Amino acid sequence: MTLSGLLHWLTSQSVFLARVEIWEPFGMAISARISAVSYSCIAIIFVLALGILALLTAGGMGYKPFASEITTVGSCSAAISAACHAWGEDSEEIVGKKEGVRKPIFEEVYSGVGR
Repeated sequence: MTLSGLLHWLTSQSVFLARVEIWEPFGMAISARISAVSYSCIAIIFVLALGILALLTAGGMGYKPFASEITTVGSCSAAISAACHAWGEDSEEIVGKKEGVRKPIFEEVYSGVGR
C-alpha cells in the first residue's frame, strides 16, 4: 500500500499544470499570464525506477516455492474434494487422528475412472 501510494504521489508530481505571471520591471503591473503543462525529470525517473522495482519484486516472488504442504489444484472441485477426504477408513475413526489423512500423491487417481 505504501509503494502504491508513493507511486501515485510521484506520478502526480511528474506532470503538472504551471501558471506563470510575467510582471513589468519594478513590479508595476502584470503584463501576461501563461498556463502550461510542465514536468519534473527527477519525479519521472523515480516513478520509472520504483515501478520497475515493483514489477521485478512481484515477478521474483512468483519463483519462490509455496511454503505450505497444501496441494495447489486451482479451482478443480474434484481435486479439492479428493485432497480433503481420507480413503479406505471410516470417517468416525479418523476424527482427532493426524496420521489418518495422508497427503495427496502426484499422478494418483482420487476420483473418477482410473487409467
